[in-house]
Amino acid sequence: MTIPLGGLRAIASGPFALPDACTIQRYTETVTGDGTSQAWSNLATGVACRVSPLASGASEALGADTSLRAVAQWTIWLPYGQDVTVRDRVIYGLRTFEVARVGDRSYEVARELICREVV
Repeated sequence: MTIPLGGLRAIASGPFALPDACTIQRYTETVTGDGTSQAWSNLATGVACRVSPLASGASEALGADTSLRAVAQWTIWLPYGQDVTVRDRVIYGLRTFEVARVGDRSYEVARELICREVV
C-alpha cells in the first residue's frame, strides 16, 4: 500500500511532527536620501515548526546585516511550501536563527531549513 504525497504532507504537518510555533522575518533595505535603512519585518507568525540541533559547537560568521556573530547550526522544519528564503530569519521563543539554506523540493513533505543560531 502506498500513501500519496498529500497523506505524507498531512502527517508531517501534524502537531506531533511540528509541535512548536515560530515567526519568520524578512530582511529589507530601503534607500533614502539619508542613506540605507535596514529592517526586519514579520512575514508569517504562528508558523508550525520543529527545531533540532544539527551539530554541537559554535563558530563565527557574517550575519544577514554583515555583522560578525557567533553562531551554531540548527535544522528547522516547517510545513511544506512555506515562503522562506536565505535572507530571512526565524524567531523561536527568545532565540533567533538566520536561514543559511532552504531545502526546496517538488516532492517535499516538510520544508527543511539549515539555520545559524545567533548567540
